Parts: sequence; C-alpha cells; structure tokens
Amino acid sequence: MANRVYVIELDRDAGRRRDPRIPWVYVGSSARDAELRFEQHRRGYKSARIVKRHALRLRPDLYEDLDPIRGSRKAVEAEKDRARELADCGFVAHCDGVSYGKGEGEWTEWDRSRVEPVIDALDGAIAELADSAFEPVDADTCGALLWGERAFWVADYLDQSDPPPAYGQFAHVRQDVLADRAAEVLPSAPTGRT
Repeated sequence: MANRVYVIELDRDAGRRRDPRIPWVYVGSSARDAELRFEQHRRGYKSARIVKRHALRLRPDLYEDLDPIRGSRKAVEAEKDRARELADCGFVAHCDGVSYGKGEGEWTEWDRSRVEPVIDALDGAIAELADSAFEPVDADTCGALLWGERAFWVADYLDQSDPPPAYGQFAHVRQDVLADRAAEVLPSAPTGRT
C-alpha cells in the first residue's frame, strides 16, 4: 500500500513563528487518507503531542503535488524533504521530532513555477476571497490579501475578527505571483501595475 505525505497547519500556540503570517505546520505520512489521519491526530491516536494540542486544519496546498510513495522509509524521507522545503519558504515545519526552520532567519518565497503544481488550491483561495469580500477586489488587492498583508485598508474588504481561511494562506508565495494569478482567474480584476 502506498503512503502519502500530508501537512497540518498548527495554531498560534504551537510556537514562535518566523513571520507572524506564516504558521507552524506538521508534516507526516500515512497509508491512510489524509482526512482520516488528521482526525486520528486530533483524537490522540499515534499523534505527536504538538499536533494533538495545536492541529487546526489540513493544508492540501502544501502536499497535493506529491505522488504516493511505496515504502515507509521512502515516505519518511519525503516528509523530511517537504519539511525542509517548507522551512526554506518561511514555515516552521515539525517533522519526525525536528522543527525545521526554527531559529532560522532567511527564506525565499515561492515563485510561479513552484506554485504551478498546486495552482488549483490557489485558484480556490482566490475564488473564496472574491466571494467573501465586502466589495469587489482587484488583482493586486486579492494578492495582498492572499499574502496576508496587515494594514488598515484590509477592513474595507474582510472582517478582520473572522477572516476567511484564504486570507494569508499564501504568505509563503511572492505577492506579485499571487496578483498575477488573480488577474488570470478574475478577468474583471486587472492589476494596478503597468
């Protein structure tokens, strides 16, 4: 049976973040369906303490691009590889007892080529933001909201006390990449850039 890598977003109490917009995540693998394994973690079945206490939601946008893996050793290596990759773009990624990215300073946001394998998740987030915004958003504003920009004007578009999950979900991606994709997905939302 093949294993799949999965990523779980952890709440703010999991630990100090490298960037307040980018959460801690847990990277694991299992032969079980990711949703089932997530529920098992929350119940405490074969769960790391940090996941049982702080699990928020699955983050398919951070793992759907990975193919199934034969063999548990290869799956554990794939977990570690994904955790290191996530640490390289700003996350603190807990995996197999190690918190990759913790205490490290520099990282590089994802570019368009890295986002391409999970573009459906980005498109869904763009649609969610557009649907939940108080008024229509242009592509640059949508990109800033996906990136998680914190500014006074955000309240013009979103309820800051209860923002949609897409707000800040792509803080690990370059903001211009987000805005360009929003312009492609929302044809009535051109960018303000020339």
